[in-house]
Amino acid sequence: MSINAHDDQSHYQVIFHCLEAASKFAPSADVKIPGLQDLREVLLAMPAPSALADVDDGPPVTPADALALVDIANSNLSLLGESSSANPLGWETVVNVSHILESLTWQLGSAIRREKAGLVRGLYVIIDPLVTGGRDPLDIAQAAVRGGARMLQLRDKDRDKGESLLLAASLQKLCQEFDASLIINDHADVAAIVGSAGIHVGQTDLPVAEARKVLAYDQVVGRSNHEIEELPDSEEMGADHVAFGPIYPTGTKDVGYGPQGINRLILAREASKTPLVAIGGINAGNASPVVEAGADAICVTAAVGAAPDPEAAAARLVKVIEDAGGRV
Repeated sequence: MSINAHDDQSHYQVIFHCLEAASKFAPSADVKIPGLQDLREVLLAMPAPSALADVDDGPPVTPADALALVDIANSNLSLLGESSSANPLGWETVVNVSHILESLTWQLGSAIRREKAGLVRGLYVIIDPLVTGGRDPLDIAQAAVRGGARMLQLRDKDRDKGESLLLAASLQKLCQEFDASLIINDHADVAAIVGSAGIHVGQTDLPVAEARKVLAYDQVVGRSNHEIEELPDSEEMGADHVAFGPIYPTGTKDVGYGPQGINRLILAREASKTPLVAIGGINAGNASPVVEAGADAICVTAAVGAAPDPEAAAARLVKVIEDAGGRV
């Protein structure tokens, strides 16, 4: 047997073993992964390797475990020589398996991110260097998480990306220390580099599918919405959570839309299947109805960033959320 043929045989052994193990993953009843059935069916047509490794670590326990096996199989599939005698798969089967693994990667990645839905909760503070009252944005962020913020978003539209990257890295370290989540506004490359929880995009920003090409499987994408009908569209595109607003009049950002109000927020909650973030003009004095309407998180900028005491302002908002029945 040639060296290349021996390599192909080894690759095929790894492929078969990983696919067989991944096919045994049993997702919870509320998680649909149709690619698993496709995988089980194609395995029936794949010959077992002549020297199948005698390793059985049991079925994958989590979507991340199954995805790790799929990744290994995919990598080895790309190394498998098409014409080698040690490759028992015809070209059509290789293409079919590749398509199944592509679908599985998407479905398992979605399941992994769905497990992180609980991270979208409580107080969500946008850190904007233009809305700090002249103070260091990192100081505002530190005050926010000390006050109980569960999520931060870096929205840095005006500075050079190199400067913004340094701040993003510092914010990511801060969030890890306080068990909070960092979201990067729009810049998927920055999110990928610092390993943030994910990104946030607007209606006309980077499309969700394009962002996925840059992000890791477990990084989430949130998307802004200003109309009720936009919410299911965002979720259909693959957004892991949705933002809706402005709820109240706001001068922080000119979105070109009037305030939605509490009644439309209730409709937004009914229309959304993913976690819902309410944004726009929210402060400690008007946050209670927002939480009671069903928002999973309330997002603020000036209410913390422009406050004389940002930590106290964040703590006051967290208390309002908790008293209104929200998760903090």
